[in-house]
Amino acid sequence: MKRSSNRILTTHVGSLIRPPQLLELVRTQQNGEAFNVRAYEQCLKDSVAEVVRRQVQAGIDIVNDGEFGKSTSWSLYALKRVSGFEMRPIQPGADPFARGADRERFKEFYAELEGGNERTWSNVTKREAVCVAPVKYTGLGELQHDIDNLKAGLQGVKVEEAFLPVAAPSSAIPDRLHGSSRVIPSDDNDI
Repeated sequence: MKRSSNRILTTHVGSLIRPPQLLELVRTQQNGEAFNVRAYEQCLKDSVAEVVRRQVQAGIDIVNDGEFGKSTSWSLYALKRVSGFEMRPIQPGADPFARGADRERFKEFYAELEGGNERTWSNVTKREAVCVAPVKYTGLGELQHDIDNLKAGLQGVKVEEAFLPVAAPSSAIPDRLHGSSRVIPSDDNDI
């Protein structure tokens, strides 16, 4: 991380609001509908460049890609980059996402997130990830894609540094009781 003796450098982490065109393409893909990969790739590249430009315009010194390359929830995108997990429908009454005071305080938000209406952009709280095999990293291609899009977005702007925010592996899967991963051991216990 770069240091400054003149002033405090500014940065942030977290998923930024995606543009409507990008959300529509992600929604189409997640719904299994006919999907134009080239249009998505161009929209993603353009969206990253725009979010970098807007961060610079806002005075951010150390920018990121807004997590735009992670087309799903911050807590589940990692599962697209590792093997050994299977997505399964959440059984009625066993929803690991349904607890917490925020569920009560922000009912409208969760209704929109999970409601299946035209504004819903993610179905991540409809299924749960279960570890069913040894975990191996398989996401080098997607990581390089994120790096390439961020580097392209940095062209023509002046920043102190840039980075890609990532979720810790332990935050990818909520456990019903303890907040840790749910694992189904294999026969040879090699997980």
